[in-house]
Amino acid sequence: MRSYTKPISEKLVLGQEAQKTDVVVSELSVMPVNVVDVNHKKVSGVKSPKTFFVIISGGEVREKKYFKIIERQDEFRRIKISFVADPNQLHPDGLLQKAEDEQRRYQSSQDDEPDNIFIVSDVDHFMNDLLRIKPKCEELNISLIVSNSCLEIWLYYGKFNQKPKDFSIPENALKISQEFKTYLNRKVKGGIDPRYAIFDIETAIVNSKSNYEEDNNGIPKLFSTNMFRLAEQLLPFIKDELDKMSAKNKIKNKSYKKIINKLKIRD
Repeated sequence: MRSYTKPISEKLVLGQEAQKTDVVVSELSVMPVNVVDVNHKKVSGVKSPKTFFVIISGGEVREKKYFKIIERQDEFRRIKISFVADPNQLHPDGLLQKAEDEQRRYQSSQDDEPDNIFIVSDVDHFMNDLLRIKPKCEELNISLIVSNSCLEIWLYYGKFNQKPKDFSIPENALKISQEFKTYLNRKVKGGIDPRYAIFDIETAIVNSKSNYEEDNNGIPKLFSTNMFRLAEQLLPFIKDELDKMSAKNKIKNKSYKKIINKLKIRD
């Protein structure tokens, strides 16, 4: 977790005169019990470990559904997620531009800077674009998360521990994504709703890592996804809450529909 300098000129320490200074703050640090803000609202106790992710995605529907439940700050208080999807910038170049804009915005504002900015993209027909933006992402320390051919391969690994050997790869590579989505709907009865898939995150990490391959350019090969890199950073901040939700609702057979309905997580 990174540390950064944050001004505290508007905070008063009890028993002392206000003074303008800077302190080094870590998001894993303990907040003093005797600190109040200018509105005299006391902040007491220990601050929970917290992290902040910005996720830039070309998929404004499926990906947003996947992360939607953990955007709820009343349940998931140890993590903050800003999910950004622009329907006019679905290609990798547009996603990189959006990520750079977000990076500059936080650096120039008084808001906490993200601990990590992720670009989440399918390979689909974007291979050349991904190869073009990859060096820039590395230069800017922006994590490039790629699923080949689509996010559904990540959802697949939440249920299965081997590559989909019974999937017939179409001759036209541009049709792989759509046909894999159809395949997955047949493979899993009723399909996989991205809103529920977050509960399979630990299984997906294990299965996707054990089946992961990438080409010489560092791009995941077909039926591979490096979503586990994002998920491994995410998991420590959401695991307890996910476990409590499952236990409290006594859900069986990993059917989380009742939880989603209770939380009113809509399509």
